[in-house]
Amino acid sequence: MLENLRQDTRRLRAIKRRGFPWYVVESLLFENGYQAVILYRIAHWFKRRRIPFFGPAFTRLSQFLTGVEIAPGAAIGPGLMISHGHGIVVGEGARIGARALLMHQVTIGAADVERLDRMPTIGDDVVIGAGARLIGGIRVGDRVLVGVNAVVTRDVPDDSKVVRESGQTVKPRPPRGPAS
Repeated sequence: MLENLRQDTRRLRAIKRRGFPWYVVESLLFENGYQAVILYRIAHWFKRRRIPFFGPAFTRLSQFLTGVEIAPGAAIGPGLMISHGHGIVVGEGARIGARALLMHQVTIGAADVERLDRMPTIGDDVVIGAGARLIGGIRVGDRVLVGVNAVVTRDVPDDSKVVRESGQTVKPRPPRGPAS
């Protein structure tokens, strides 16, 4: 848990202008995304050790204080960053890789209550835009950009962009050579 928190803080430091310890103090006091990450890490620690009550309690505290609900059973890699966190929901079985960036109102969850075991698996270095929905037992590859308000219900390959409400996947074009 501590190593993940260190990596989360290092990632935060990369975008802050003030030096240590001020960027940490300001973030702890005023940034709901950073607060939600810390509260999730604590809830997850209790959940992994099968200590009842405290995991859900920290999740509820996070939801109350920050508007972000990350289930304690979700597995999230180091370097998670949440920007403008209100309305984010991450389900119990979701898996998110390292250095993910989540914007506000992102939902990562099951398609219906009958299939709560089928949650998304998200790779490393993924950016998920505001209002995006990732639903069901899908796999989102590494270095993927999920655009604003995209609804993703199918697997997405590495190094792709998902755009529009249709969840259309766009593969990047190969770089063009010099004009002849």
